[in-house]
Amino acid sequence: MIDPSFDGEVATITPHPPTMQELEVKIDQLNNALASMTADRDFWQARAHDRQMMIDNLEQYVKDNFDYIDEDVSQRIVEIFDLEITKEYDVQVTVTFTGTVAAPLNFDMDNLENELEPNLGVSFYADGIQVDFMEDRVEVEWSEN
Repeated sequence: MIDPSFDGEVATITPHPPTMQELEVKIDQLNNALASMTADRDFWQARAHDRQMMIDNLEQYVKDNFDYIDEDVSQRIVEIFDLEITKEYDVQVTVTFTGTVAAPLNFDMDNLENELEPNLGVSFYADGIQVDFMEDRVEVEWSEN
């Protein structure tokens, strides 16, 4: 369709709006493309999941059989698959703090444990060892100076 108005010597051509049939064809094309992409995504997600399961199984196998696998072989497997082969241990550490507490004359020192509300947490990473400690029991012994 040619716009009857002219801008200098150039006529403006306005495209016709698409028909419902053309829009439905375009919608079908887009839906088909979306379905194809969704199928591709689902396929590759399933492959990635299967591959991760294989790596997890290999990691567990290396952990379970570490003492029976040649050290060079196990180290190479760890490097190739970027595995973190660690073992967790439950440990108990006893730490003793000493210090001085200045309290009012009428303070009952037997309540000191309740008043202090100590919270000890330690985390660090060194030489491939990750440590996370939290206190689980606080006992206060006191004597008068």
